[in-house]
Amino acid sequence: AAVEKLKSSKRPLIIAGGGVRYSEAESGLSAFAAAHRIPVAETIAGRTVMVHDDPCNVGPIGGLGSSSANILAGEADVVVAVGTRLQDFTTGSWSLFAADSTFIGVNAARFDAHKHKALPVVGDAMTCLADLDAGLGDWKAPEGWMDRGKAEYGKWNGFVEERIRLSNAEVGTYAQIVGSVNRLCGDHDLALTAAGGMPGELCMNWRARATSTFDCEFGFSCMGYEVAGGWGAKMANPDREVVVMVGDGSYMMLNSDVYSSVLTGHKLIIVVCDNGG
Repeated sequence: AAVEKLKSSKRPLIIAGGGVRYSEAESGLSAFAAAHRIPVAETIAGRTVMVHDDPCNVGPIGGLGSSSANILAGEADVVVAVGTRLQDFTTGSWSLFAADSTFIGVNAARFDAHKHKALPVVGDAMTCLADLDAGLGDWKAPEGWMDRGKAEYGKWNGFVEERIRLSNAEVGTYAQIVGSVNRLCGDHDLALTAAGGMPGELCMNWRARATSTFDCEFGFSCMGYEVAGGWGAKMANPDREVVVMVGDGSYMMLNSDVYSSVLTGHKLIIVVCDNGG
């Protein structure tokens, strides 16, 4: 049923969530989207499952997302939700989508696969994408729909470029700081954040040159995750620089693991953005 519904669509959209990363399906998703000419939007948990300049990437979706992804979400007739819980930040409290759109829920959790009256495809993201790919054969979405996505994504990137551009102001904006850190980081370095204004700024402005280069704890907007999470990320990724971006409130709430990371010899780069919060 999911394959037939997708074949009948004129304006399909994929929403890629954290389940794509857990399944290690980043390259599979990119290949699937390219083969069938389907634009891909990323959730907060799914940020950087695609590189910034992937031809099918149309940006982050939802309340912390991009105009490009949100516009396409409003026009899509079939939405393929891959590895996402479709929580309120992603769906704009279900205000983003057309009333007559159909969802296909690809998820290892049966509960999430059925959300929003979706056609459920229960299973691992990589395996399910392979099955959908086999069923679709050489089917492709109309070229004009992908062109629409690229045009809107181009407008969004122009907006981001203005936000991150450096100025002569005495104090930089969050967007300018994110842009500067992004430029200075290596392709495979990891940026990490959790709460306050930083998730929005990083989701909007971070441009991934490699997959899985951004981590945001946003299940509970957990203040204090940043430094501790960065310490754990460095343990797991000793060959990558880990850049923790944290607001002054979260830093004051839990900074003791700076000391812990020094004790264990795990180097962190910590950028504290103080807006007096």
